[in-house]
Amino acid sequence: MKGPSESVKPATILDVARLAKVSKSTVSNVIRDAKGIAPQTIARVRAAIDELGYRPNVLARQLVQQRTNVLGVVVGDLANPFFSEMTKQIERYAGQHGYQVMFCNTQIDEHIELAGLRGLLDYRIAGLIFLAYAGDEESARLVTESRVPALFLTCTADWGDVVSPDDEKGGRIATEHLLELGHRRIAYIADPSVEDAADQARQSGYRRAMVKAGLPTAVYHWQGSEGKTLKETTIEKVLLGDDRVTGVFSSNDLGAIELLDCADRLGVRVPQDLSVVGFDDVMLASLRRINLTTVVQPKEMMARIAVSTIASRIKGELTGGHLRQIVDCGLIVRGSTAPLKKSKSG
Repeated sequence: MKGPSESVKPATILDVARLAKVSKSTVSNVIRDAKGIAPQTIARVRAAIDELGYRPNVLARQLVQQRTNVLGVVVGDLANPFFSEMTKQIERYAGQHGYQVMFCNTQIDEHIELAGLRGLLDYRIAGLIFLAYAGDEESARLVTESRVPALFLTCTADWGDVVSPDDEKGGRIATEHLLELGHRRIAYIADPSVEDAADQARQSGYRRAMVKAGLPTAVYHWQGSEGKTLKETTIEKVLLGDDRVTGVFSSNDLGAIELLDCADRLGVRVPQDLSVVGFDDVMLASLRRINLTTVVQPKEMMARIAVSTIASRIKGELTGGHLRQIVDCGLIVRGSTAPLKKSKSG
């Protein structure tokens, strides 16, 4: 009997073959679920595997195959609750397809992103899912194109499959909701974590609704990833100035929550003085103290479609041109929006 300090040598495939009285290649075929093996042989091999506690050397097998069962997932910033919720759903559905996931958190920095992409490729990932890309799309393309299948989830590019919400519709219905409540001075505030194409589409929906209503548009951008200040002006002027807005559509929930915090600091009441609509429907949005009206991205559905699509690309079941799958989105009304009070609006 071995003492407590002595390690037990892991069982090998040869140990399994000897115990099951078969060849090494037969054990390998059983592990791979190959066809044409007698049921009795399969039963003996599996019994030997269980008895010995054998675990296949997955890394060695994948090195021989020149690819792994790992999906690389490029994330803009895991501090953003939308990204963390999406990665959770991706990981869930990847597991159902037999894949594990490895993350590259770009922190919205192009240099970190490119280094992360090279690292993922060094690990022989089977495919890439982009939730965002930090810098120039062309830089990411040059590093990864033709090496592994790529899919863009909630963002877009022309060199991979795309699964995206209907961003323009989302921007339109968010703005129309504020218009229906009687608001006329409505601003769009963009958060830097939203990928450019998605931001432009959401902004386009906002502009279309405002133009259709015969109203001027006002577009602002949060300064950097920390929020709190605007690039074009001050938050004080937007919320307290002579031409203060009474409604805001934020490009995502994170920016909307930042705005709610600023409004509270400035003594601007939500929704009595200011109505706010976000985009994403992160879990935080439904908390009673936040209670954010927002455009809902069906995260679970999009993750399921994305993983199924890239798995089909990897296996060669899906060939031909890149797919662009647009998923519908809707509005959920909560307590951050209310009808405009005529006496306050001027």
